[in-house]
Amino acid sequence: MLEQINQQIEVLVAFMRDRVMPLSFSWNNKKHSINKVNLVNSERIGRDKVYYYSVSSNGNYFKLCFNTESNKWLLSEAYYDN
Repeated sequence: MLEQINQQIEVLVAFMRDRVMPLSFSWNNKKHSINKVNLVNSERIGRDKVYYYSVSSNGNYFKLCFNTESNKWLLSEAYYDN
């Protein structure tokens, strides 16, 4: 089931060389460990640079967004089995 979330979340990250890698995030009072970062891309929205991370967590897929201007993370989409 694909669900549009668009909710601010907390993300634990690792700084590796010249990039930021999400390790886990909290959503709906549950911690989701990230098993794999499937895709990373970015775009400019005005003066903001936004990074999009497509990640896997225990068979579920999520799209996380990081805004470098505000330093905030957003859970954009979730695809999971019921």
